Parts: sequence; structure tokens; C-alpha cells
Amino acid sequence: MLNTFHLQTFLAVVDAGNYTAAAELLHMSQPAVSQQIRALEEQLGHVRLFRRVGQRMVPTHAGEELLGVARELVALAERAEHDIRALRGQVVGRVTIGCTPSSGEYLLPPLLSMFHALFPTVILVAQVAPSEVLFEALNTQHVSLLLIEEQQRRRGWESSMLGSEDLTLLAPLNHPLSQEEQIPPGALREQPLILPRAGSPLRRTIEEGLRRRGVMSTELRVVLEADSMAMIMQSTRNGLGLAFVPRICCLPDYGVQPLELSGAPLQQEWYVVRMRERSTPRAAQELYTFLTGETARGVLAKSGLRIRL
Repeated sequence: MLNTFHLQTFLAVVDAGNYTAAAELLHMSQPAVSQQIRALEEQLGHVRLFRRVGQRMVPTHAGEELLGVARELVALAERAEHDIRALRGQVVGRVTIGCTPSSGEYLLPPLLSMFHALFPTVILVAQVAPSEVLFEALNTQHVSLLLIEEQQRRRGWESSMLGSEDLTLLAPLNHPLSQEEQIPPGALREQPLILPRAGSPLRRTIEEGLRRRGVMSTELRVVLEADSMAMIMQSTRNGLGLAFVPRICCLPDYGVQPLELSGAPLQQEWYVVRMRERSTPRAAQELYTFLTGETARGVLAKSGLRIRL
């Protein structure tokens, strides 16, 4: 019978890409990880489960065949453990939530801190990645929930809106436009802009907001695209261009200044997303219930979001 600990070690090597990284992930030594993999290979008839490609350990054909079964068996074992502990009123386990490298990195910490106070035995894992990576991770059960800037209408997915936030147009200090009370959107055609990566949810929000104000994306002078809010802010501070930044990211800073764009401010919405038809561990269910509940709404409101009633 397959040992679930061996399978967990196997999955850690697959996900981490090598024995050393897997050992750090599992809080084990590298030789211990190697020993667990050898024991699993012997149990399966002395097959090789990994081959080395450059610096990475890649599953062999046998490893690929084992991968899906291993994830299912480990998930079932964890679910059984969680269910038994739940009979004693305990909520335990690991929950991975993904968010894009935008203001989600600012919104999540206070939410997760509050959740941890309620469920201290749950281990929280946050994955920050581009939206397309997170969507694949949700499909493959590498994450349980997503905090994302766009509503998802994919079949089998459930999106719950949390609220919306304003985007602030930032400029370096002493920028010529800072003398204007309000900046007409058309003036942005002549300005170098620092924008999120093309195809990202925040980039689509900005482009759609400007399109509604008569400025097409093809008219914009984009000088830098970046996923990182820190990179965007620092580049604005150094005079590379103007940037639309979620208001929560606009900490007091002497190197940048906000500009007032005429009309209503651009806004982005926030949603929590999960797979609708999936049996999930109780810890993941509790996190979803918390994020969509009144306590989380209060935390988000203090962060500056307009909360959907």
C-alpha cells in the first residue's frame, strides 16, 4: 500500500523542482527527501520517478502517471484527517490563496491576520502570481481561492464581489501637469505612462476606463510595463512616467504626487473566486466564508474599498 508521506514528498519535489527546495518546503534534510523518493520507487517496482533536466528534477513517464493519483490520495488523506478533527471542533490544515501582484498584496495581510486569530491552527499559504498562472493553479487544485480584480464567468467557477477601489494617477514631483487643477484624459496621450503588464486585470481596467473617456489604448505612450507595484512606484518616483496605482498602494511618499483626472476616478473591483463543484477541506470553506462575510468587509472598508452591500 502506498505511503501518503512518500507521496507528499514526491509531490513536493514535483512542485519545487529539486530535492533541496523540496526539503526546505517539508522542513526535512535533502538526504531524507532522497531516501523517501527511493523508498517510493522501490515500492513501485524499482522504477525511476525523476530525471534531471538542467537544474530541475522532472517526472519521468512513470512519475507523470503517478502524479494525478498522488494528488488525489494525499488530498483524500488530508480531508479525512480534517473531517475527524472537525468532530472535535478543530479546524486544521493548509489553505493556499492566490492573488495578483497588485493591491491584493496590500489587501490580503490584514484579512489573513484576522482569519488566523479566528483559526490559529490553519496554516495559510499566499501565492502571488500573474492571473493566468493563478487560474491554472485553481484548476489543478494548487490553490483553493483567488483574490482577483475581475469577475470570472468560467463554467464551474464562483465569483463573489468584495468591493471596489479608486485608482490614483501619480506623477513625479514637480511634474508640469501638477499645476493643473484637473487633467483632461486626452492629455495622457502626450505623456509617458507606466502601466501594468499587457493582459493583466489591472491593465484591462485602466484601458477600459480610459476608453470610456475617449482615449484608446493604441494612443497611449507606454514606456514601461511591470507586474510589481513597487517597480511601478519607484519608476514613477524616478521620473520615467505617470502611473495609475490603486489608492491603497499610495503610502505617504515625497517622491510622487497625485494628479486629479477630470471626471469620476477609475475604479477596479475585487472578487474572491473558487471552484463551485468541488469537495473542499473545511479550512478552505471557512476562509471563503470569512472573506465574504461581514468581518472581512469591515477590514476591507478600513483599507479604503467601497464595499458592496
